[in-house]
Amino acid sequence: ESNPESQRVPEAEIWPPASVGWLEVGLPLWHRRWWLLLWSGLGLAVGTALALIQPVRFTGHASFLVQPVHRPSQAVANALPSLAGLVGGGTSPVDLNVAVLRSETIADRMIDRFDLQRIWDIPLRQQARVVLARRVEIGIGRREGMIQVDVEDESPQRAAAMANEYIEELRTILRSFTLDEARQRRAFYEAQLGRARAALTQAQQKLQTSGFDKAALRSEPRAVAESYGRLEAAVAAYEIRLVATRRVRTDASVEVQQQLAELAVMRAQLAKMEAPRDDGPGSFVALVREFRYAETLAESIARQAEAARVDEASDAIPVQILDRAQVPQFPSSPRVLRWALLGLLLGAIICCVWVMLRHRMALALLDPRYQQRLDLVRSVRAK
Repeated sequence: ESNPESQRVPEAEIWPPASVGWLEVGLPLWHRRWWLLLWSGLGLAVGTALALIQPVRFTGHASFLVQPVHRPSQAVANALPSLAGLVGGGTSPVDLNVAVLRSETIADRMIDRFDLQRIWDIPLRQQARVVLARRVEIGIGRREGMIQVDVEDESPQRAAAMANEYIEELRTILRSFTLDEARQRRAFYEAQLGRARAALTQAQQKLQTSGFDKAALRSEPRAVAESYGRLEAAVAAYEIRLVATRRVRTDASVEVQQQLAELAVMRAQLAKMEAPRDDGPGSFVALVREFRYAETLAESIARQAEAARVDEASDAIPVQILDRAQVPQFPSSPRVLRWALLGLLLGAIICCVWVMLRHRMALALLDPRYQQRLDLVRSVRAK
């Protein structure tokens, strides 16, 4: 009598390996290929339907270049650091312009200008800002110094108008900061010019009422006095210019450090010219020196005041419009083809997952070990 245990076939000969590679994946999908086509077609239809029910929107595209600021015009150059402190972000002109475009000030102006709260039916301004930020894309172009503004809206005319208005609002803000800076500089230099002219008039009157003395008969005392007076006036004018620069710059800035170094050199030259001589207060040489000092100082301040007036009257905004937004002819969203392909892909993936799960479950039912576990679970539940 044979032993039943010896006649039992090993489970390894009955049950194949758990995985046979791509064949195990490909065969179930091939047998269920019609299901795969059905689910893919269903996903394609759903994706297309979702694209068609979305509102049609158009995108207005505008771009501009941020030009570098050149001297002698100081208005915009001095206004940009003030903007950096207000809006934050980087210190380059491009980063500052992008930060201004993304500021709440321009957002509020756009909301009021186009009455967006009423058009979008949004009661709160904060919600309108969030929606506007989602529809506006401000980026840096490939070309150096180029900034692009893209605005998406249901109306093609409004999308183009909003993109152009963003650039105009940026120019308006930059112009206001520039004018404020130039106006402050002009007022400061005009006040200093008034004092310098009063001092010049007083020095001229003293010189006219003076006579000659022994010091005036020496070799060319007038030339020495005039040279000393001009240098002293140049030092005073440079000190005034340094005060004006410190109003918009910190002491650690490059401009202030450079002016301090130049002022130190001029003071050293002035100290070399100062030596004991017979030109005390009231002498002809001292009066000539005082007159030349007042005259040179008044001329220097007058030139700086005139430059401030030119900056105030000029419209030197470092923003050059490259492309104005035109009314778009074709909608930018929804993209029906993209939605259809996405639905097709999702439908195919869902079908593949479903087929493979059914295949694995069918294989598991053929596994003796799985049947033993099922019998064990049923016996426990029966008890």
